[in-house]
Amino acid sequence: MIRELRSAARRVVTTLAADLPTVLLPLEIVAFTALPFQAFWPAVRRRPKVFGYEYWLDVIYGCQGIWLSFLSFFVVAQWLVVALYGYNQRWFPMLAQLPFWFQVLMAVWAFDFVVYWRHRLEHALAVLWSFHAVHHTAEKVDVLTTLRLHPFELLLGILFNVVVIRAGLDPTATALGSTIYLCYNYFIHANVRIRFPGFIKYVLVSPFMHQWHHATDQAAAGKNVGVVFAWHDWLFGTAYHPKHWPTQFGLCGPPAEQVGQSYWRHLLYPLQFLLVRMAGLRKRAAPGSTS
Repeated sequence: MIRELRSAARRVVTTLAADLPTVLLPLEIVAFTALPFQAFWPAVRRRPKVFGYEYWLDVIYGCQGIWLSFLSFFVVAQWLVVALYGYNQRWFPMLAQLPFWFQVLMAVWAFDFVVYWRHRLEHALAVLWSFHAVHHTAEKVDVLTTLRLHPFELLLGILFNVVVIRAGLDPTATALGSTIYLCYNYFIHANVRIRFPGFIKYVLVSPFMHQWHHATDQAAAGKNVGVVFAWHDWLFGTAYHPKHWPTQFGLCGPPAEQVGQSYWRHLLYPLQFLLVRMAGLRKRAAPGSTS
C-alpha cells in the first residue's frame, strides 16, 4: 500500500513538472498584459480588488491545485480517463498529417466547442449548476475570476477535454491550442472596456460578452457561454449583446441559494444547493400547497 502511494505521488510530481510551463505561460501573460489594462482601462470602475477579501479568495483558488495534488486528485482523474476512454490511443491519426498551423486552429476550436456544450449543460442541469455556481459567486469579475472553479468542475473539464486530446492531432499542436484557449479565457474575464464591433462580434467573444455572462440580470442568465468563438452562441441561440455594460455580478438566485465569499463554503455549496432544492420540493408537495 505504501509503495503504491509513493508511486502515485511520484506520478503527480512528474505530471506537475511537465505541465508547469503550460500553466505559467498564461499567468505571465495575465501579469504583464491584462492587469495593466484592468488598472488603466476598466469596464467597471471600483475600489481595487486587491484591498478586499475576494482578491485573496481568488488567489486561494489559484493555489487549489497544490492541495488537490496531495489528495491524489489528478491521479484519480487519470484513472477515470482510462476507465472511460481506454489507454492513450489516437482516434483519428490522420489528423496529425494536416498543416501544423491548421492543427493548432482545430485544437482551439475543438476545446472551445467541447467547453461550449459542457458550459451550457452546467447552466441547464441543476446538479451541474450546483458546482458551476461557485464560478459565478464572483462579484468583482476580473482575470483572477478565471481560477474560481469547484474541484468537481475541474474534474469534469478534464474528462471532457480528453475528447480533444485523444482526437489524433499532433500533441504539440494540441498543447499550443490549449495554451491559446487558456490565455483567451483569461482575456474575456478581464475587467477591461473592450467590445468588438461589426462582424467581429459574431466571430470572437469579447470581455463585454463575458461580463454579461456573469451579470445578475435575469435576461443574461445562461447566455454567452462560449469562450473563444462567438459564433457558437449566435448559432445555437445563447448570444446576448445589448448596448450597455452590466454593473452587478454574482449569483442571482433566491436568498437561500446565495453563498458568501468563503472557500470552504464554496466547496460545500453543492450540498447547500441540494438541501434548498429538496426543501422546495417538500414544500410544493405538502398538502394545501399553492405554489
